[in-house]
Amino acid sequence: MLMLTALGFVCGVTTGLVPGIHVNTAAPLAATLATLIEAPALGAAVFVCALSITHTFIDFLPATLLGVPDAETALAVLPAHRMMREGRGMEAIRLSGIASLFAVVVIVSSVPLVMAALSSLYPFIRYATPLLLVWCSLLTVFVHHTWKTRACAGSVFALSGAYGCIVFGSPWFGSDPLFPIFSGFFGISTLLVSLGTTSRIPEQDRDATMLLPRHAIVSSCARGTIAGSLVATLPGVGASQAAVIAQLFGQRAGSARSFIATCCSINTANALFALLVLFQFDKARNGALVQVQELLGSLTHHDMCILVATMVCAAGAAFATLHALASPLLAYATRIDYAKLSITGIAIQVLAIAALAGYRGLVMCAVAASIGMLPPLMGVHRTTLMAFLLVPVLSFTI
Repeated sequence: MLMLTALGFVCGVTTGLVPGIHVNTAAPLAATLATLIEAPALGAAVFVCALSITHTFIDFLPATLLGVPDAETALAVLPAHRMMREGRGMEAIRLSGIASLFAVVVIVSSVPLVMAALSSLYPFIRYATPLLLVWCSLLTVFVHHTWKTRACAGSVFALSGAYGCIVFGSPWFGSDPLFPIFSGFFGISTLLVSLGTTSRIPEQDRDATMLLPRHAIVSSCARGTIAGSLVATLPGVGASQAAVIAQLFGQRAGSARSFIATCCSINTANALFALLVLFQFDKARNGALVQVQELLGSLTHHDMCILVATMVCAAGAAFATLHALASPLLAYATRIDYAKLSITGIAIQVLAIAALAGYRGLVMCAVAASIGMLPPLMGVHRTTLMAFLLVPVLSFTI
């Protein structure tokens, strides 16, 4: 089990660093690899869980350095880039690790309470899903302060939502369009808009002192942990929607640091809490746990304890690895002209999309990039782009 945990951790670091490899893509490959090495079913599940939790720590690095988002890191790309261009990239990465580790500690230390709460709250959450999604959609538009910006936000929201309905409503776009779409929405569009704004990334401050007060870090991480845990119980709702809700509910305006802490704690909390949902209700909420369910069937108490312990061990190792990788990667990034780094980020995403999704992925990405440039040009929040997921999920639940 320890060897398989270590192997899953190494694979999770790899998938986290390689642009375009989402944990839902890596999980079936991991399960296949575990079968090839003739690992027992529980050992294969350990391998997959170690990979999935490690990935949630490490995937913030390519999002920060190259603007390569996936569904979990999409909304954190812009504030992370902003901090890196202010010389505070090390702080952003350290903050992401602290937020992810916070989510692990809080959820694991409160497992008995969480399991009891799940039994009583799950029926209500399941039936309230449409209302929660409508509420989230309205807040995404009406959080803007003037009617002009609300009209612009509503237009972007409607356009993105219509695009989501088209993509998810047609088999032509494939079964997993999220990487091309989110690369267009938040990655390539961000790099294109900011391509000519600076010539070089400034030298990064190596001390990574937290400029966000401790109480603000704790409140942001707690908000993200709660939001990530709640959406893990909802069908078809993921970390991106939780980020929208958390940002609109109690998020300090303009605080890039608070938002990064919230997003990263959501990402990890969602991955870990979904395991508890699988144990309690036999419902797999992400690709990694689908593989675990196929390997083990219904989880026993013994299985859950081993898998939770695996994720805790992998999370600790991932936290240390994140900090070890941050310094050399940031040092290398500062030696490159920002325009060249942006072009490199765009090229990596285009090549990854072409390799993983072919010409259809490139078409989806091009359309998404065109839509993704509208929010900064119109002066509205990029969270309006999350209508791409909110509207199709809402239409499905209603």
